[in-house]
Amino acid sequence: MRSLILMLAIILLVKGVYPATEDDYFSVMGEVYFRFQNPANTSLVNEISKIVSISKVTSEWIYAYANEKEFRRFVSLDIPYDVLEHPGFMVAHNAAAKFSFETTNTEYPSYPEYIERMNQFQASYPDICSLQDIGTSVQGRKILCLKITGQTDYFFKPRVFLSSTIHGNEPVGYVMMLYFIDFLLSNYGIDSVVTSIVDRTEIWINPLSNPDGTYWAGDETVFGARRYNANSVDLNRNFPDPAEGEYPDGNQYQPETTAMMDFASIIKPILSANFHCGAEVVNYPWDTFERLHPDNDWFISISRHYVDTVHLNSPGQYMDDLNNGITNGYQWYRITGGRQDYMNYFQQCREITVELSNSFFPASPYTYWTYNKDAIIGLITESFTGICGVVQCKEGYPLQTKVEISERDFDNSFVFSEKQTGRFFRLLPQGRYNVRFSSAYHYPETLENISVDSGFLNVVNVSLEHAESGDISADRVIDITDVILCLRMAIGLEPFDLKTSDTNNDGITDIDDVILILRMSIGLR
Repeated sequence: MRSLILMLAIILLVKGVYPATEDDYFSVMGEVYFRFQNPANTSLVNEISKIVSISKVTSEWIYAYANEKEFRRFVSLDIPYDVLEHPGFMVAHNAAAKFSFETTNTEYPSYPEYIERMNQFQASYPDICSLQDIGTSVQGRKILCLKITGQTDYFFKPRVFLSSTIHGNEPVGYVMMLYFIDFLLSNYGIDSVVTSIVDRTEIWINPLSNPDGTYWAGDETVFGARRYNANSVDLNRNFPDPAEGEYPDGNQYQPETTAMMDFASIIKPILSANFHCGAEVVNYPWDTFERLHPDNDWFISISRHYVDTVHLNSPGQYMDDLNNGITNGYQWYRITGGRQDYMNYFQQCREITVELSNSFFPASPYTYWTYNKDAIIGLITESFTGICGVVQCKEGYPLQTKVEISERDFDNSFVFSEKQTGRFFRLLPQGRYNVRFSSAYHYPETLENISVDSGFLNVVNVSLEHAESGDISADRVIDITDVILCLRMAIGLEPFDLKTSDTNNDGITDIDDVILILRMSIGLR
């Protein structure tokens, strides 16, 4: 009943039965789409970006969305604005038509069609495809992810994550991901490039990360889709932020946000992309920091490669916004709480944002798939350049280890090896690097002049020596730092390591060990 009433209200609004004011949009859509002149004042734009959800910045205009609370704050700034037709009304929908993978397809899938397609993928290709339900939206819709990988014995398989439509009214990437899934699965074992990629990588694809926004008017149509989730929160402002910390938008983490954070923490992708609409550009980090990412050269390279490939497969003037199709996020406009910075800073992943279309609902989403297909394949192959390996203790068990590139890494750009396997990946541009490996209670080691060649993952395996008894900090000096660490272990504030802390070999770490390490530090033992 709710969806029928909402759909009727949307139709009346679109038909102009009553004036389309911001209040009309709030009552029907829960959000308003508007524009205001670009004040050409970076500080002011950055402040406004904390109040409303900026969607696009041009030299003349700034386009934004806001829920009612956000909009009232914006209005208080006394900046003239124009309310625009909501993009959710711009889609032509034929209720009798069904979504298909035909080249003539002009439809976007209904929610039941989407669920059916995702299940069909798994059922039709069970050997290389598995479906996972990674969470539930506010209104109870599923957040789904497909894992695609060949049954091969490659130990070093990079994990690549592709997702789309974190903004519900940006569905081009949603459809494109369905096309991409179908392309990979139906061509595996037939096309040599596809077969190689699927065999050598672990590809995770989440076509729709904000289902409530996309199906705001009901499960049967994307007509009436909105940007925010069902709680009127922009999910791409709802993640922890490297500069602003937790809850940068002032909202609790939404179910969709939590699902994505938990999922990323489990699979730990090394490369990812998030697909949007509203512009035609590849955006790379940072979004929140003015300073450049330590891997800025690498990000520029992969972004340029993506766009150059798109240009080979599309008409002129497609994806040529800003710097001929690429931009640093902050230099375009600052956002906080975005998923891109969260993935890069907190998950040690490498994520870019791909804006696919100036139009939110182009008549033929298939066309954009043809423009971007080869570029997406090329993006996945970026995971094949860098270093990888296994870190273990001299005794042979795997270690969770910090892997840092000397004189390059900062702002959390290091990576960690997996606790269960000791396996790590570090994507890098071609060159030579000094790599430092460090793990708790083990002596660090630096390997120098490690080479990286384009298209190859150089395998670098390392064994770290366990620190000696009393040298808990593993700096080869027993001093007050080790005394404090032992005390923290003894009272349960630090995970204990018996080999370094149990100095009297009684099987526990207690005050006797603290005293013994203190005596060591002052030369009494």
